[in-house]
Amino acid sequence: MSAKSRLVINVEVDDRTVLFPDGKFLSHIALSEEGSAQDGAVRMEGIFLFNESRLGPEIATLPEDDARELARSILDAVFQGRTQHVLSETAKVAVVFNPNGFVLRFGEGDALRELFIGSPAIIRLAQGILRMVDRLSALPAH
Repeated sequence: MSAKSRLVINVEVDDRTVLFPDGKFLSHIALSEEGSAQDGAVRMEGIFLFNESRLGPEIATLPEDDARELARSILDAVFQGRTQHVLSETAKVAVVFNPNGFVLRFGEGDALRELFIGSPAIIRLAQGILRMVDRLSALPAH
């Protein structure tokens, strides 16, 4: 039986993509699978343009269902032009619509991470998330 290869999807973002509270500009967002086949999750990591402070790359890790809902909420925010939310027992995410782009807010309080991202890049992010969710939900090969 062969082991399933690990897939990493790199989503190219533009020069308006910034992660706060750390103030790090990103060149890419890497999406990867985490966990087992039964309880897989999508991990989002930032590829920073600079990082002398050696900040860890993790933006968020979402279970498969929450990741699927996030991608849908992103597309709803883009097409409807309004803020959307993903709320579950394991996730608290807001997709905030702004005229010049979007803010993805992961968590709350001291654990809050805000990802400022422009319109073209946010569509690529939703596509990457859905591609990773599709991989996680695939049936094992015979």
